[in-house]
Amino acid sequence: MQITIELVNDNALGLLQYLEKLNIIRLVKREKVEMPNSEEPRKSRFAGRISPTTATNLQEQLQQSREGWQH
Repeated sequence: MQITIELVNDNALGLLQYLEKLNIIRLVKREKVEMPNSEEPRKSRFAGRISPTTATNLQEQLQQSREGWQH
């Protein structure tokens, strides 16, 4: 079985290399695979990923927090 992963932490490569030394996995070097929306900054790729209800609740909590600092 083959899977593609994106490393988001510098320590991840070391862990994978250790697993390879234990003969648990084999790392296969490939050319960079284009991920969907890879040109977009990370922040943009995840924009709009919460439900409208959650967004409304967060906005209400933020407003209450701001009002608390004003008094």
